[in-house]
Parts: sequence; structure tokens; C-alpha cells
Amino acid sequence: MAKGGGGKGKSKTDVSARQLLKNQQALCRYCGQKTDVVKVLTPGGRAQMFRKCCAAAGVQAA
Repeated sequence: MAKGGGGKGKSKTDVSARQLLKNQQALCRYCGQKTDVVKVLTPGGRAQMFRKCCAAAGVQAA
């Protein structure tokens, strides 16, 4: 049997493992909650990332 088998046989990619990783939620390293980040523009015109999860938890992240 040839190695490239024409689509029949076992897949080399473990789809269930990939789906499990996709379903896991990323947790914030500062407050431990689900990460929720928004991009805010400062009055000077610079973009800044702001963690809504830390603000809701009352944690000040630098």
C-alpha cells in the first residue's frame, strides 16, 4: 500500500485534538478570568490595548 493512499485510511492530522485546543478558553494571566481585550484610541491618536476582564475584576494591570 502506498503512503499517500488517495484519501482512504487514517488521517495524519488528529482533528479531535485540534478541536479540543480550540475549545479551551484562554485565561488572563493577571486576573485569571476569560480574556477580553479591546483596542482604545488615546486623545493623542495612539492605539492602546485595554483588558476589560481586569477592569471588571478590579485588578490594575501594568
